[in-house]
Amino acid sequence: MSGNSGLVLFAGFCAWVATALPVPALGQNRHVPELGEYLDHCEIAEPVVHRRLAVYPVLVRDLAELRGGWLTLDAAIARGVLEVNEKGGGGSVPVVTVENRSRSQRVFIMSGEVISGGKQTRTVRQDVILAPGQRIELSVFCVEAHRWQGGKKLSAGNALVPQSIQKELRKGADQQRVWSEVSRNNRALGAENRTGSLELALKSGAARKKLAEVRRAVVPNIPRGTVGFIFVDGGRAVGADFFGRDDLARQLLPKLLDSYAVDLVIIHRAKPGGEIRKDHSAAIEFFERIRRAGSQRSKTPGSGSGIRTRADRLLGDGVSLDATLVHYGVQIRDRIVPQPKPGPGRPVPFQQRNSNR
Repeated sequence: MSGNSGLVLFAGFCAWVATALPVPALGQNRHVPELGEYLDHCEIAEPVVHRRLAVYPVLVRDLAELRGGWLTLDAAIARGVLEVNEKGGGGSVPVVTVENRSRSQRVFIMSGEVISGGKQTRTVRQDVILAPGQRIELSVFCVEAHRWQGGKKLSAGNALVPQSIQKELRKGADQQRVWSEVSRNNRALGAENRTGSLELALKSGAARKKLAEVRRAVVPNIPRGTVGFIFVDGGRAVGADFFGRDDLARQLLPKLLDSYAVDLVIIHRAKPGGEIRKDHSAAIEFFERIRRAGSQRSKTPGSGSGIRTRADRLLGDGVSLDATLVHYGVQIRDRIVPQPKPGPGRPVPFQQRNSNR
């Protein structure tokens, strides 16, 4: 990982030096050791700004990166080394099976990632690491309320649920609450569809065009070596994601951007917001808040150790392996987009009884 405090950012054919922002040291470390050490070595670079959304790159100095071969969910499925299937013969709404058939590479599956096909589209409940050859049952939520038919095999959805839905996952929502949030998002995106599919809504023409615009504005301008991101909306920090190595961060950034942009750029676009503060205090204060909040161990169904934060109105989850951070995502507990106006009665989700299988 980076050992320099002067970071070079590239934008097209132009380049400039962005000096790392000051991150004050804290006297007490409240995190599990690997996350605490990681946060102690972070540097925050100048933001990449698109409209009211500012993305602050995070780099880590003088800290060994996560070792070994790693694949993301999408890459592993594309290469044919990760099998995702319905459980048993009839399937089960809250559980699918996943198997890493690679002999040498681990697979990282991030909370909120979408898997499609099978009997219905799902989203992953928590961060998971699969060691080579490992097979587990993976907890999921349905994000397609009106379909329960199809084959056994699921594929990569190449999407991450919007942060408003991710928040519900971290708050411990039940399936009905997740369906409600999916319905709200689909209506707000103007992309309601026959099966109530979140994936179809995110990939609808209007949404796809706007999300691509955000990616083009941000992704090329993120500096090399970036391992994390702090997301600031109109002067208020709303979330952050940190990774154990820059290739994982780079591969997952486009989906992370989409998940924030749905709420902050598309749905929330018409609402007035504050300006990005010139002193960058929102990002720095949020980073300090994360450090103060601390973290604890949590369960994970795969390899490694789970990480969890529920303090100072922050919701955070992650996973580590061999005392090295793999991923930690954290967001504010408060709702950042307005509640929708009451509309017509919601239809009962198709095969709702399957949620208890």
